[in-house]
Amino acid sequence: MAHMSKRKRASLGKTPAGADQKSGDEAATSAADMAAKDDMAHVSPDLLAGSPDIFAPKWNEPPAEPSEVVSEPVVSEAVPETATEKPIEPVIAEPVESSPIFAPGPAAPPVYPKAQAERRPGGGSSGALGIVLVVVGLFALGVVLFGVDLTQYGWPLFVIIPGLTLLVVGFVGGGQGASIPGGIVTMLGLLLAYSNSTGDWPSWAFAWSLVVPFGVGLGIYLQALRDRDLVALKRGRTLMFVGALIFMIGFVLFESILGISDMDYGVFGKAALPGLLVVIGIILLVRSIQRSRRANI
Repeated sequence: MAHMSKRKRASLGKTPAGADQKSGDEAATSAADMAAKDDMAHVSPDLLAGSPDIFAPKWNEPPAEPSEVVSEPVVSEAVPETATEKPIEPVIAEPVESSPIFAPGPAAPPVYPKAQAERRPGGGSSGALGIVLVVVGLFALGVVLFGVDLTQYGWPLFVIIPGLTLLVVGFVGGGQGASIPGGIVTMLGLLLAYSNSTGDWPSWAFAWSLVVPFGVGLGIYLQALRDRDLVALKRGRTLMFVGALIFMIGFVLFESILGISDMDYGVFGKAALPGLLVVIGIILLVRSIQRSRRANI
């Protein structure tokens, strides 16, 4: 820098007079540049020899090509194979080899409870009918052999005895196919015996309810007692109650009010209407209590 200032000063001494103003301006400019350069840090070429030229323009490098648009989805992280869900395969246990002594035999067929054999209605009815015929035949043979006269009052026995026989057969094992007809025939024979002995045939206007449904309920009830069937037992009681209620209503209507048979039934005839009212009142009270209990539940 000292050599440069001496040269400039020598040159300024040799310049012509006409160029004084111009040389003065250049001198002022060069003095300002030199002051600025004195403030700047000087780096020797030896220090810059090993460093990369970061400020040099990259004219020889080709321009960067625009990146292509990737249409496929980018997976951010690689999922390990163990994390993927795989269908669970059933584990099949390998058969264990066992000794021939303890080797299991062929699987036994499943044992189901034996269903009760359904009784054939034809076979049961024919058997019950055969028993009835045998009993009636023996009874008739006894009447003939002993000379008993049953023509006037005893003929309903030929209806009562078959009915009782059917009830016994049904109770022993014949089922409802014998007990229900037995109840109907038995009640029919009893009503015939009453009407034949008293001459009260007009009572059949309401007495039929003692045959059906009362006789049907009697057969079901007796069979339910043997089988210990609570549902059938309740059904039999209901039918008998309905039959008795119809009989009471008919008796009050035809005997107490209309008097179709012109017979004096004594105390029973006089108490029929009050008794019927009491029975109906009890039925209504029981039904109301049952409904209230169901509503509270």
